[in-house]
Amino acid sequence: MKLTKKQADKIVGELNKFIPHFCPICHSGEMSINENIFEMREFNGGNLILGGQSAVFPVIPLSCGKCGHTIFFNAVLLGILNKEGKNIDD
Repeated sequence: MKLTKKQADKIVGELNKFIPHFCPICHSGEMSINENIFEMREFNGGNLILGGQSAVFPVIPLSCGKCGHTIFFNAVLLGILNKEGKNIDD
């Protein structure tokens, strides 16, 4: 799911309070927020389970353009999506 301009601006405002402006691994200044929301799924022994009781949460990655180190932030806790996975702006 692609972030809207309003969502991207909100994330930058929230994350600027505490994100590293330099990569903690290679120390380059190439950290950037991805413009898509991804999901992380609960591990179920290698089986893909859709729906049911399987846990999924939406994340927004912050990645280093030099070494690839990536940090994930929960989109619900950032106020981008509600607990049901719907855009808060809708």
